[in-house]
Amino acid sequence: MKKLLSLKPYLLRYKKNLWLGFLFIILTNLFAVIAPNYIGQAIDTMNRRFELSDVLRDTGIYVLFSILSGFFLFLVRQNIIVASRHIEFDLKNDYYQHLQKLPRRFYNTTSTGDLISRGTNDLNAIREFLGPGIMYSLNTFFRLFFALIAMIAISPKLTLFALLPAPLLSYSVYKIGSSMQKRSKSIQESYASITNLVQENLSGIRVVKSYTRESFEINRFEILNKEYYRKNLSLGKLQALFFAFLTSMTAFSLLPVVWVGGINVINGSMTVGGIAQFIVYVSMLSWPIISIGWVTSIVQRAASAQVRLNEIFSAKPDIDEKEKTMFNRDSFSGALSFHNVQFHYPGQEKNPILKNITLDIAAGSKVAIVGATGSGKSTLVNLIPRLFEAVGGTILLDNQNIRSFPLTTLRERIGFVPQVNFLFSDTIAHNINWGSRDEEANAVIEASRIAMLYDDVENFPDGFETMLGEKGINLSGGQKQRACIARAIAWKPPLLILDDALSAVDTDTEARIFEALLEKLPDTTIVLISHRISTVKNCDRIIVLKEGCIVESGTHEELLEHKQLYAELYSQQLLEEEILSLS
Repeated sequence: MKKLLSLKPYLLRYKKNLWLGFLFIILTNLFAVIAPNYIGQAIDTMNRRFELSDVLRDTGIYVLFSILSGFFLFLVRQNIIVASRHIEFDLKNDYYQHLQKLPRRFYNTTSTGDLISRGTNDLNAIREFLGPGIMYSLNTFFRLFFALIAMIAISPKLTLFALLPAPLLSYSVYKIGSSMQKRSKSIQESYASITNLVQENLSGIRVVKSYTRESFEINRFEILNKEYYRKNLSLGKLQALFFAFLTSMTAFSLLPVVWVGGINVINGSMTVGGIAQFIVYVSMLSWPIISIGWVTSIVQRAASAQVRLNEIFSAKPDIDEKEKTMFNRDSFSGALSFHNVQFHYPGQEKNPILKNITLDIAAGSKVAIVGATGSGKSTLVNLIPRLFEAVGGTILLDNQNIRSFPLTTLRERIGFVPQVNFLFSDTIAHNINWGSRDEEANAVIEASRIAMLYDDVENFPDGFETMLGEKGINLSGGQKQRACIARAIAWKPPLLILDDALSAVDTDTEARIFEALLEKLPDTTIVLISHRISTVKNCDRIIVLKEGCIVESGTHEELLEHKQLYAELYSQQLLEEEILSLS
């Protein structure tokens, strides 16, 4: 139960419902336990000369109390079960919001399927504990409490005989409950593995089909599914044994009650109605006793689920807002400065990606970053919106340390187009306007024109209302890239970062897009990563990276005059273009 204490804040939010549910549980059990008393009275009345009205009165009161017990049970469910649904709603919202705050590093080591499993299967297990688990736990306690008081009032001796199986029952609940928790956690982990496999296969179904690996993937799924089936079957057998054991203990407790009670009736120390009432109480305890096993199973599953959820909630964002954060900053010009910036991945201090980067980018300038694969270009631009955090040095935006801005403020002023394109399964218009604060259709059209996407979309039957498949599958690679560029432009940021965002378009289209950016966004600071010299040569400044260091900086003409790395890259591309023209 200690593992479930983290749910306390959620329970406190709905304490009114829970306290009402608690009150109604007392009332439903109180009326349920009082009602059999009138059954005993009716039977005893019929053992002597009686009037039918006396029997009808007792049975009528019994029916009334049973109805009241049922009514309050309805109110119990309306408060506790409904509260559990509210808490489930809050938990799902908090879980999703927390996932949005976690850094890229977290997602590099955690599978999507596992996160989906924890947000669905595990949350459902917790909801069952918060609703049925709490309700039946309290109901069992008060049913046992009130029934035992009534049984002791009738016969302490009979009550003792009825409780003979209790020690064995308590020990069994403890031992089997521990085993169920281990098996429940193993089942939830298996479910996460299946979810992850299915998610990956459906996302990568085109690759699976291209390599004709359907049978291989089906076999992988079957292996995981068999393991999940085997673990569920094992838990089901244990639960079945537990419930059967509890039921038999309840039945066995009736044997001494009937035997000793019958003797008491014969010697006149008990009435027939009294023993009948006592047997009703013993039978009344059968479901609470059986529900101990069910509730135990719910609690153990919830405890395992909460451990898995706590692993996610305990993961903290790499970046927190601090007291010195400037929440009042609203406008930016887009000027950037890097001062001795260094970066390495956690645990790889001896292999730095960036080494003492010092660089000034004026507001409104167009700067290109080039270099061989692995030279640190993408890492450098990822530091600007703080997708990665520099381990040394400072980065300034408009002469203010970027760490002094709230993340939301910082990233809202940066249009970022990463190497990997992502489009939502929605209309083209929604995808372009997704990041924009301008809801007008003109913003979508203008952005698509700059990104050279407008003519392509106009040829689609539904135009900008064309629905895209998963990750924009019904667009070409170049169209996806241009749609992502249009989305960043629609944001109207003072700083635009294009991380090799034009690699899937032809040279002519790339040149036209860059010309449109220069013409339509003259005041926007643009940082462009590209492998094509034909595009970057028109930038105000070109930065050349090699092994995490700036080795050259200048205009296209200046760098060619230096006849160093940039000139080599340029000569190599000219040679490649010449070879292609001859083929």
